Amino acid sequence: MLFCLVSINTTESTGFYDDPTIYDILHAPGTADEARAVESIAHEALGHGGALTFLEPACGTARHLRWLATHGHRGVGFDLSADMIADAKRRAARAGLTRRLDLFVADMTDFASRVPRPIDAAFNLINTIRHLPSDRAMLDHLAQVERVLRPGGVYVVGISTTMYGVEMPSEDVWVGARGPCRVTQVVNYLPAEPSDRCETVLSHLHIHRPSGDEHRDSTYTLRSYSLDEWTRLVGRSALRIARVTDHDGIDTDPPTLGYAMFVLARR
Repeated sequence: MLFCLVSINTTESTGFYDDPTIYDILHAPGTADEARAVESIAHEALGHGGALTFLEPACGTARHLRWLATHGHRGVGFDLSADMIADAKRRAARAGLTRRLDLFVADMTDFASRVPRPIDAAFNLINTIRHLPSDRAMLDHLAQVERVLRPGGVYVVGISTTMYGVEMPSEDVWVGARGPCRVTQVVNYLPAEPSDRCETVLSHLHIHRPSGDEHRDSTYTLRSYSLDEWTRLVGRSALRIARVTDHDGIDTDPPTLGYAMFVLARR
């Protein structure tokens, strides 16, 4: 069995995921559009436009759940980072959303017993699910999701699939600002080999404040999936692929290379 061993190396300061404030600033742009797409997919799957209960594994600062809660829904979220959950709870309290959100620390392979109510729709976007290091961990995770989904519920998984030997190194630039703080992240992706299925991600953060500039570098890996590897793995799980959409929730063909949202349902 092959595993991606996550290695975090930092210089000058802590890594990206160790700072909830910087994480939230950088990911805030696009939050409403992403959450709105998930909401639309869930409403269509369940056949009504009413209030729902959403679950977000590895929720970080719970930015998506906060948006959903302000639009009349309830949310359940968890993260492996106690700092992220503490920050998420503070933000929920400041927004008056504490009664609508249940937030706790848990692992993506062991959380179902902590979920307080049946879930209408779960979601995991922007390749977060690829932090799971092996096929076994992914199957355990999908089994946990299946346990908490109500009949008719769905799990929206945003994941990029690869073509080994075809995908080239690439770069993304993310920018966010809040008040006088401006954050820029340049991310370089080194494609995986089929022998190890580990994509290497190199992150460089530039944080500009009135008091001065700061640079933070980190390296980590994400497990890679070809379209065939992903569909076969889901086929071994308690869930099935019911639909594939683009990031806006519009139906699309499953990509052999690139990002899509796979809508999974109970068998």
